[in-house]
Amino acid sequence: MRKFNLIILALFLLASCTNTSNELDETIENETDTQNELVEWRNSHFGMFVHFGIYSELGGVWQGKQIPFYAEQIMNHARIPIADYEEVARQFNPTEWNADTIVKLAKDAGMKYIVFTTKHHDGFCMFKTQTTDYNIVDFTPFGRDVLAELAEACKKYDMKLGLYYSLPDWHFPNGIARMEPDTATDCTEFVNQVYSPLEIITPELEDYIVNQLTELLTNYGEIETLWFDMGVPTAEQSQRFRETVKSLQPQCLISGRIMNNCGDYLTLPDNGDVVGYTDVFWDNPASLYGSWGYKSWITRPDIEQQTERQLDRLFSTVSHGGVFLLNIGPKGDGSVLDYEKSVLRGIGSYLAVHPDTLNTIVIKQPEAEIITENANGFILSNENGLTHAAFDATTYLTTEADSWKSWKIAVSETADYDVFIEYLPENDAKKYVFRCDNQEFTRILPGVDRMYQTAYIGKMQLTEGEHDFILEQAEKNNPLEPIGLKLKRIVLRKI
Repeated sequence: MRKFNLIILALFLLASCTNTSNELDETIENETDTQNELVEWRNSHFGMFVHFGIYSELGGVWQGKQIPFYAEQIMNHARIPIADYEEVARQFNPTEWNADTIVKLAKDAGMKYIVFTTKHHDGFCMFKTQTTDYNIVDFTPFGRDVLAELAEACKKYDMKLGLYYSLPDWHFPNGIARMEPDTATDCTEFVNQVYSPLEIITPELEDYIVNQLTELLTNYGEIETLWFDMGVPTAEQSQRFRETVKSLQPQCLISGRIMNNCGDYLTLPDNGDVVGYTDVFWDNPASLYGSWGYKSWITRPDIEQQTERQLDRLFSTVSHGGVFLLNIGPKGDGSVLDYEKSVLRGIGSYLAVHPDTLNTIVIKQPEAEIITENANGFILSNENGLTHAAFDATTYLTTEADSWKSWKIAVSETADYDVFIEYLPENDAKKYVFRCDNQEFTRILPGVDRMYQTAYIGKMQLTEGEHDFILEQAEKNNPLEPIGLKLKRIVLRKI
């Protein structure tokens, strides 16, 4: 069982200490089922993200101005009052929306599931809900449930369906109190000036979320994954959201952005760096350019270059143990850009010609090379060792690619060694542990003038044979704290 799920299972078992044996057996059985679902999900390799909403109508433009940053957060970046944004919603009429077209495009690209934005931070619901009339059926001239249509098309074409759901809600009347926009500054100076993706969840909003999750998991068939996003939920709120999902659809997988380590799998930061995260389940949300929602004025790279780039990202993600979730952003009329169709079909054409490309990829844990000593001892560097990632889904950020380092050394005969480190500090001072077998030194490495430093660590006696040498942080402010130095080398000089 993978590390992330072991943590979740341990929490369930701890909470079940006073339960009956039947309840305990049921908990274990459910976690085993989740593990099987995760393996099947990871073997799907490739999914489609769809960002579609009121923001698509604006296309990154407000009152004639091109608004920077994410188009799907234009309500924040352009500081649009709720009443003005509602007027855009009242005109939203995506007559070119065709769910069959979306699903067929995903199949043409070789994708196995779709994640659709049911509600983004702006609070507008792209599904019929009894909780608010601020939804595409009741608030717009379009008057159709696009999610219901997408669910039907997925069923027709044997495509799995996942749901994106934003925890913050900028429209909810019983959310946080909001400031009036400061018209003396613009969004390039204060990005999150009026609304924020990182807002607390009030008790009223918490109940609202649970009611909407219940609708989503009751009215639209079997859901592959519930892809939560943003907000600052408490541990109790994350647990409640998890229990809501699992009580309605136990097989539905939950993304790590539910926060507080209540998800089934981790999600990298948007367009994040991929490393060897092979001992946990994770996905890689990726966009074709610097926006997720449709932006009319964005510069789009050459189609062939874009296709090759996304294929590279797909293979890199899968070979490192992840699932690639590639986004499209339909226009306000519901149509998909020809550019995005061409890129996805280009990917699909390659996969069709090379059908075993993804299924023959072998996911392996990176292995350290065995370092033999020279006449003076050992030289340990980034190139001949392993850099290890840290994982934690307490908050939005879930991974740290550079957390600690290790090397495997082969000692030819028992001897004493002086240990030195050469490094570029990233902190004024930080405490580290240098460990080899049962020998350990804890040292504070100073950050004098942010220049390369050489520090003497101490003397170690190494016996003949293979040993693991480890460099790690002695103290962390949080589980995802980076190692905090750029290593040039560690020298083990034979005495």
